Amino acid sequence: MSGSSGQNAPFSPAALGVLLASAAALFALSVLLSAFGGGEGSPGERAGPGSYSASALGQAGAYDMLKRLGRPVSRGLGRNLGRVGEHGTLILAEPDLSALRDEEGLALLKAPRLLLVLPKWRGYPDPDRPAWIERAELLPQMAARQTLALVDGQGQVTRAAWPAKWPVNELGIAPAGADWAQLVRSSEMRPVVGTDEGMLVGEMERDDQVIWVLADPDIMANHGLGRGGNAAFLVALVDALRMTDNDDPAAPVVFDETGHGFGAAESNPLKLLFRFPFVVVTVLAGLAAALLVLAGAGRFGAPRAAPPVLDFGKAGLIDNGARLLDYAGHQADILERYVRLVVRSVGRELHAPAGLGGFALAEWLDRIGRARGVDASCQTLMVAMANLERNDPRNLSRLFGLARDIHHWKGEMLNGAPTRRRHR
Repeated sequence: MSGSSGQNAPFSPAALGVLLASAAALFALSVLLSAFGGGEGSPGERAGPGSYSASALGQAGAYDMLKRLGRPVSRGLGRNLGRVGEHGTLILAEPDLSALRDEEGLALLKAPRLLLVLPKWRGYPDPDRPAWIERAELLPQMAARQTLALVDGQGQVTRAAWPAKWPVNELGIAPAGADWAQLVRSSEMRPVVGTDEGMLVGEMERDDQVIWVLADPDIMANHGLGRGGNAAFLVALVDALRMTDNDDPAAPVVFDETGHGFGAAESNPLKLLFRFPFVVVTVLAGLAAALLVLAGAGRFGAPRAAPPVLDFGKAGLIDNGARLLDYAGHQADILERYVRLVVRSVGRELHAPAGLGGFALAEWLDRIGRARGVDASCQTLMVAMANLERNDPRNLSRLFGLARDIHHWKGEMLNGAPTRRRHR
C-alpha cells in the first residue's frame, strides 16, 4: 500500500523537498523585507522633518516642548481634519507634496487654522545612526516655492542675510538664525514678522480660515530651537495662531504626519495580512497549504475505477481471445470465417441443395436473391473478401464495411428486400 501511494503522489520526494526548501527561503526573505524593507523605518528612525524626528531637521523637540507646556498638541496620522474640528490648528511642517495630492491630503489645506512651514534643507541619514543625519544641504528655492503654492500660487521665496532686527514683529520676541533667512514675498499676505526683504511669518485669510506661513523652518527645527529666543518665539507663534478668532483654550493643535509618510494603525489586524510586506507571508502560507494538500493527494481528478474481477467464464474467454486476435492482426481471418458462416447459415435457412459449398453455394444463393429482389451479390462479396485478405489484410475500415455488407445481405435474403417488405 505504501509503495502504491508513493507512485501515485503528484510530486516525487526530491521535487517535494525542493518546493519546501524554496518556500522556506521565500518565507525567510519576506521576514527580512518586513524587518528592513520599505525604506520608511519606524517613526523614531526618520531623519527628515516631522514631529517624530529627533534629527537636526526634525521637530520632535518643538512637539515635546509644547506638550510639556500644557498645550493641547497631538500627532495626526489620519483623518486629521476631523481631529482639528472647527476651532483647532493644523501644523503642516515641510510636507511631502506627493502625500497631499489625494482628496484627503488636499482637505488638510482647509483646516480652520493652518500653519504651513516651508522646506529649506535636504538631510542625508547617517548609516550608523538612522535617527540622525550625516549632512545637510540647502534645497533650491523652487522646492519652498512649490510648497508655498499650496496656499498662495503667486507668492515668491527669497533668501537674505539674517536681519539684526525685525521691523514688523507682532509676536514681540526676536527669532535667532544663522547666516541666511528664508523669506516670503506675497501680495496676498500681511506680515506678522518681517522686514523689507520679505516675511518670516505671513498671514492670509480666506472666509473663515486663517493661514500662517513660516518661511524658515530653522525656527522650530531641533537644531535651531535652542538658539536665542526661538523656543519662546515658537510658543508665542502657536499660541497667537490658535487663539486667533477663537476663545476655546482647549482647541487642539495637530502636527500632521501623513505628509511625512505615516498612517494610523489599522483597526482591523486582518487587513494587514493583505498589505505589503505582510502579504508576502500570506501568499507563502497559502502556497504552503496548497502544496501540503497536493502532496497528500493520491492523484488529480475523479477517483479511478476499481480493477475488474477476473472472469473465468465463457464471456471472459471470448473477450480475451478477441483481444489476442486483434492484437496479432488476424482481423481478415476472422472476417473470412464470418462470411463463410453467414453464407452457410443463409443456405440452411433457404434449404440449399446438399453438397453445395463455396462459390457454388454463392451462385445458387444469388439466383434465389434475384428472385427475391435482392440487389447485393453473395459472389461479389466473397470475391471482395478474398481480394481484401490477399491485398490489404489490416485495412480495418474496409473490413468493417464488408462485414456490414454481408450482414445486410443476410437480412435481405431471409426477410426480403426493403421494397418488398414495405408492400407486405
